Amino acid sequence: MKQGLVFLGLTLGGLALNVNAQQCDLTITGTVPEGISLDKLVVSTYNKELPVTSRDYSLCASKQDLEVVGRHSPNNTIYLMDKSGAIPRGIYTAEVFVQSKAITLGPASSLTKQACNLRCGYYASQRVLHSDKLQQLASQYQQLAATDGKAIGAFVSQHKTELAQLYYGDMQPKSMAPIDTGDIWVDPYSGAGLYFDSPDNLLNSTFRDTVGTKAREARKQDKAVAEVMKQHKASLQGLMKGFDSWQERVEAVDRVSGELKATQDPAAAQVAQLLEDGIKTAEETLNNYLSNDNKTPVATLTQADKTFDLLLADWTIAAYTHTKDKQAFSALFSEHFKQQLPIRDRELDKALSRLIDLPQHLGKMSLTDGYQHIQVEFNHALPASNKRYEFKDALHSVSFVYEKGAWRLDSVSQLPISHYNQG
Repeated sequence: MKQGLVFLGLTLGGLALNVNAQQCDLTITGTVPEGISLDKLVVSTYNKELPVTSRDYSLCASKQDLEVVGRHSPNNTIYLMDKSGAIPRGIYTAEVFVQSKAITLGPASSLTKQACNLRCGYYASQRVLHSDKLQQLASQYQQLAATDGKAIGAFVSQHKTELAQLYYGDMQPKSMAPIDTGDIWVDPYSGAGLYFDSPDNLLNSTFRDTVGTKAREARKQDKAVAEVMKQHKASLQGLMKGFDSWQERVEAVDRVSGELKATQDPAAAQVAQLLEDGIKTAEETLNNYLSNDNKTPVATLTQADKTFDLLLADWTIAAYTHTKDKQAFSALFSEHFKQQLPIRDRELDKALSRLIDLPQHLGKMSLTDGYQHIQVEFNHALPASNKRYEFKDALHSVSFVYEKGAWRLDSVSQLPISHYNQG
């Protein structure tokens, strides 16, 4: 019986280990430098302190421990922290991103944080971390006594310029002319769907405007038409009111048009044709809006041979600066994307909002800086193409298609910002 219990216990223990393994969203490894006691030594995350009990350690943190928001930049930093004294002392530090799966806390991660200075997303951070220059500086940093705060401070200060230069490295991102965006503000969390014309609104407003204008002209030109409109005033006014759907309006127009034609009166037939023309004009207007025929509102997006990083920079700047021009804004999207209008999916709306806000976000409220930072962040992220780009990682996905003479957004998705609240 005891053997059975032991076996059961081992089995359950194995299951527990498997469950815990599944919760290991970030592996944190490192080596505690000489001179630092293991007494009260922890790795501090946003929501938890993980005890360090050996010189060479490997710890496991869940996304709930880290609480990193679903944005390009991190909202938390992890620390190797000595809490044995009256005042906790940070030894090493590192920034955590949604895409981070493993981090080594040490001189290299600490200097990378200094070099990035809040400018890096995950990919720029990795490029800086693995650069030869950063590794050389980290090797020198490691020779300093971890308890000598003055020496460490002096070292970082001495190499401040070198560290700052590592962000751009050998890259020379394209610059853009400053843009006046004083009257533009993009909500980075939601509302991108409002920058499109709603198909229903476009259909109904076009119908009312077309019929209203033509009816006034017809009444002036032909007294017989004016008389027919007077006789059928109630029915005609009913067609100009709101309907629950476009299909209901079409059916109502068909009904009234049929009644007018049944009178065999030429003037009534003219009014019926006016109504039918209103339906046709509205549907043609919507089809034209959803089509990209002869629509290339931004010259920079017409170049087929464009690297992904530059395309992303050009497209997001174009989207940000055209949010008040619904026709131009619509042309930034593929015909496939526009078949989803109106955007009712809240997560799609939020993902698009954050994509449009990307240069403002990475540029720390400066579009011109953001334009370059996007190029730095996504440099060589994808092989060059002149037809289609598809980018996807643990944070987000985005695809562009070269369609009818211009690059256009085909799809976008993004992890919910508070993804750690979802288990």
